[in-house]
Amino acid sequence: MKVLGLITEYNPFHNGHAYHLEASKKETGATHTVAVMSGHFLQRGEPAIFDKWTRAKMAVMAGVDLVLELPAAYSSQSAELFAFGSVLTLDSIRVVDSICFGSESGDITRLSAIAKILENEPAKFQALLKEQLDSGLTFPRARQAALGLFIDGASSSYGLSSRDALAVLKSPNNILSIEYLKNLLRLGSDIAPATVRRIAADYNSTQISGSICSATAIRECLRQGASLESISSVVPPASYALMCSAVAAGLTPVTEDSLLDILSYAVISKSDRLSRFWEVREGMDNKIRAEIRRASSYEELLANLKSKRYTMTAIKRMLMNIVLGIEKEDVEAFRSLDSIPYIRILAFNDNGAKLLKQIKQSSDVAIINKMPQLDSISDDIMRRMLRYDIDSTDIFNIVYYAGCKTMLRGSMDYMISPAYITKKNRES
Repeated sequence: MKVLGLITEYNPFHNGHAYHLEASKKETGATHTVAVMSGHFLQRGEPAIFDKWTRAKMAVMAGVDLVLELPAAYSSQSAELFAFGSVLTLDSIRVVDSICFGSESGDITRLSAIAKILENEPAKFQALLKEQLDSGLTFPRARQAALGLFIDGASSSYGLSSRDALAVLKSPNNILSIEYLKNLLRLGSDIAPATVRRIAADYNSTQISGSICSATAIRECLRQGASLESISSVVPPASYALMCSAVAAGLTPVTEDSLLDILSYAVISKSDRLSRFWEVREGMDNKIRAEIRRASSYEELLANLKSKRYTMTAIKRMLMNIVLGIEKEDVEAFRSLDSIPYIRILAFNDNGAKLLKQIKQSSDVAIINKMPQLDSISDDIMRRMLRYDIDSTDIFNIVYYAGCKTMLRGSMDYMISPAYITKKNRES
């Protein structure tokens, strides 16, 4: 058994993901695959368009063997924290031999060199970073500038030029890749890293064309009210069928726009404690309080909150942390863990069942098949982390089940079991 780990969102699973899956298996020689997948809220501060169980089924029907949920406290956070939670999960189950991620660079040596600098943070780099931050740059831009200056003064001892490094840091999947590598170093993990170059569509492209496009393009197409048929050429047949079934059942694909009322309620009801939520920085709590009452759309709210100090994605994550009630105190505890307290199974096949058996033998991590009642959990960290998972599902479902409330039988984390996909299911 040679196990490949994947860090994913599958929002939704499309042909580009299918390519990455097969290319990663080939690159690493894997016989089994386990994917850690975001649940209902995603790394860029956005909701998923379909529920986590449907998206996990898409992945297993496309060839992933086991899909585990990335806890919600990590899933809608900065690249650093998202990567930490994902790598921690894969490392904690003690069966993963390699991890393979898509990047614009496709060069693991170059990515690893940059990750080493950013993780170790030599004193000279720290001084340069402080200078750039003091000049008023956002953190991502300050880090880019400091890295370039540091490499220029390092006599090429890292095997890359400042120009190469800066080019790498301009692409979102390169940045995530570097964070995965940093966290492998931080955890002292034995997991071997690999990367495959992303093909065709740019991450932020909004164009539907050919057989491969970005998930962003698919989501934008659906947000504008296009039919599912319009994206049928860029997703595997199983993904298309599952999306059609969800919509036919009356489920509503979730977009940022549909969360404005929920966000407004969250801000107003928690008005006196906004600064307690993760990533809500000094001064932004007051600005959010003021603007939430004036905005007629989510897009207008973001435009009104725009700041030179914070990227738009950082602002979106602030808002999602308010919606989900994710507090700074909890995240500080979660980011200092050396092992994930539990794994939540979303979907699996026969190979996935073998992986689960191996995980039970190799790891002490709790495996959640059926969601326990929170008051029955003695581990405080596990209970607090699971509370965010359950809340994120319940909040997501306010919109997702808006057109079919009779199907909403309560808190669905307690109602829905992991999907077991047999060979017959996959072929039908």
